[in-house]
Amino acid sequence: MSARLNSLPSAPRLPATLDGPMGGFHWLEHLMRFWRAYDTRTRLAELDEHMLRDIGVSPEQARREANRPPWDIQGC
Repeated sequence: MSARLNSLPSAPRLPATLDGPMGGFHWLEHLMRFWRAYDTRTRLAELDEHMLRDIGVSPEQARREANRPPWDIQGC
């Protein structure tokens, strides 16, 4: 019987994007980054001019950043 088990085909390997250190949940890491970008940009858009000045961001810079799509992030 052991000879018969050894002749079974091995399981196919997953593509590199699914067979990573997160055990197939690499897409979840990206989704979390997108959500964080969306959330922080939404909050940035809600800051008034005084608060923007406190963090060293002009209203124009804040508007440009807040209007970027969530998938437009560095390091992804």
